[in-house]
Amino acid sequence: MLKFTTVAIAAFSFAAPCAFAEPSEDDLSQAAIIVTGVVDPLRLNQTNEGASRLGLTALEMPASVETLDGDAIRLRGDLTIQDAAARATGIVNTSGVFGFGLSARGFTGQNSVMTLYDGMRMYNNTLTFPADPWMAQSVEILRGPASVLYGEGAIGGAVNVVRKQPGDETQVSGRFGVASFDSFNVAAGAGGPIRQGITYRADASFRRSEGWMDRGDSDALALAGAIRLKPSSDVSVTLSHDFSEQNPRSWFGVPLVNGRLDRSLRKNNYNVTDARLRFRDNWSQAKIEWTASDALTLRSTFYHLWANKYWKNAENLTYIPATADTAAQVRQGSFLELYHIQKQTGNRTTANLNHELGGLENQLVVGFDINRISYRNVSNSGNNATRLVDAVDPDPGLFIHQSTATTKARYTNRIRQYSVFAEDRLKFSDRFSLVGGIRYDRPEITKTDYVNAANNFTSTPDAVTWRMGAVYNPAPSLSLYGQYATAADPVGALVSTSVAQSDFDLSTGRQYEAGIKHIFWGARGQWTLAVYDIVKRKLLTSDPLIPTIQVQVGQQSSRGVEASLFLEPIDRVNITLNGALLRARYDDFSESVGGVLFQRAGNRPSNVATKTANAFVSWEFTKGWVVDGGFSYVGKRYQDAANSRIVPAYTLTDAGMRWQFVEGASAALRVRNIFNETYARATYGQAQWVLGDPRTMEAALHVAF
Repeated sequence: MLKFTTVAIAAFSFAAPCAFAEPSEDDLSQAAIIVTGVVDPLRLNQTNEGASRLGLTALEMPASVETLDGDAIRLRGDLTIQDAAARATGIVNTSGVFGFGLSARGFTGQNSVMTLYDGMRMYNNTLTFPADPWMAQSVEILRGPASVLYGEGAIGGAVNVVRKQPGDETQVSGRFGVASFDSFNVAAGAGGPIRQGITYRADASFRRSEGWMDRGDSDALALAGAIRLKPSSDVSVTLSHDFSEQNPRSWFGVPLVNGRLDRSLRKNNYNVTDARLRFRDNWSQAKIEWTASDALTLRSTFYHLWANKYWKNAENLTYIPATADTAAQVRQGSFLELYHIQKQTGNRTTANLNHELGGLENQLVVGFDINRISYRNVSNSGNNATRLVDAVDPDPGLFIHQSTATTKARYTNRIRQYSVFAEDRLKFSDRFSLVGGIRYDRPEITKTDYVNAANNFTSTPDAVTWRMGAVYNPAPSLSLYGQYATAADPVGALVSTSVAQSDFDLSTGRQYEAGIKHIFWGARGQWTLAVYDIVKRKLLTSDPLIPTIQVQVGQQSSRGVEASLFLEPIDRVNITLNGALLRARYDDFSESVGGVLFQRAGNRPSNVATKTANAFVSWEFTKGWVVDGGFSYVGKRYQDAANSRIVPAYTLTDAGMRWQFVEGASAALRVRNIFNETYARATYGQAQWVLGDPRTMEAALHVAF
């Protein structure tokens, strides 16, 4: 890891040209190197496989893309992939008690902001993989619709976690850290050649914490291994397996008191004393790549995912005010025991062809996806037990079982999915190109209900999505672009589609986007600007005549502007800034509350912030010593569609110092949430907040050779 930092510092030593001079070709190639220090620049001259399979750089793509370097993520001390992604432009971490939750361009949740691993999609209603940024070589972010690449469920964007790969150079790295709340983490990794034509990569990490709330203990283990075989110069086969087991803290936040947070309750844990959360994920892949000629490359990835997840919690909390006879209490509800058992087997095959079309340079990708998915739900559905516990000094008790709602197999959903897709780039000149794509998806969902056969169904919510964009490069380091893209979102997670949802179409959307990307000042500066307008149709909304019935006629929209800047004003000083402003609203949306219909048109969708900003600065003030720090701002949000419950804005500030005391080893001290701000990272239900971590100090040792 420190090897990369040393390279970055050396790269800073080139002489600064006159202000805002156009960078040379050598400078543009260096721009891909100087980013590997503590702070990520915008990486505009690097390819982003998560945003296109054509092998284009960010400057060549008519889209908003960003790549976060894995070493920079770890040196900044980001604990999760969500924390790292939230430093990108316009991304907000809305993860709740567990799983991935991100917001982008006015849309939230896994059905609108997709997370991928090595470019492969996990069809999952509770995404808990990957478990640790230690496994990431980089994190690629595409803002705006990604359905043309990955299918339904990505109108807001996509986040692709690229795993560490086998390499030709021997590398060994490790990390050990201790932190507040009896926390510690340890990780190690190695890679390189075994013999000619065979390389490997292996990584492991473990973290544990007692937590800052009552009974807040958690731990996570992650293992990853890969081996790459090159029987010839034009063929490679990579076999890999990833495993994680997580036991997250079983704390479902705090109930609000009259719609507000009572800070005196924030450390209380109202979940049952025998609560349990356990997530096991496995992911096996076999990747084959054949470079048939200079013009044709074939790639095929076979994969198998199996996940076993277990819940046993009282998840809903409601505050009951004190009366003349009783003290304030909290009502426990939603006593849920659930086994989530899922298997997913699939293949993606693509062919990349570089050729001439009518005398013009053309790049073409065609391919297909095939998936077979089985999701088995074993739960105590129908458990309506509740219990009152003291609000100030709770004795939560044990999980309440009901004889009328025993834990048993409820249903199995099976999905047979296939898709065909194509992307193309037609280069009219060195300055102008057209980039487009199209995809057809056909998932067939079959439900077998073991309790009520009337709920059985077969549904096929297919969709065609496409995008078309133009890129104009008045100079090699300057890109002007525009794009039109379409998208499709499911009304719920495909793997847990219910009979009520099976009759609905996919929600559809479209986006207009235009922007600028620029590398300037001899590659010491990079900036981007994007404006967009998104409309999503066919939302589920209440019928005006019968409010208890849902119909698919609603609409919501979002428009905004995003900007980012990386600057190296003097040698060994890096500054990264980004910000986003948006206006998100329901254009047509009716909500039934207690059987009464309320029109929410003009309101902002829940959990969407209209203002976000990030800043991060790094300074090597003397040889081997680096200080860095930054802040993240998230504007106010609403907890409900009525916009009656406000989730306040917050600003998180972090800072650190790192000392490279010998070649290949450094010690670091970092403080997160310096001003100890109490804030809601996510909401749960209508009157519950999941709070973010308070001020935390961490000391860590990094080694790499």
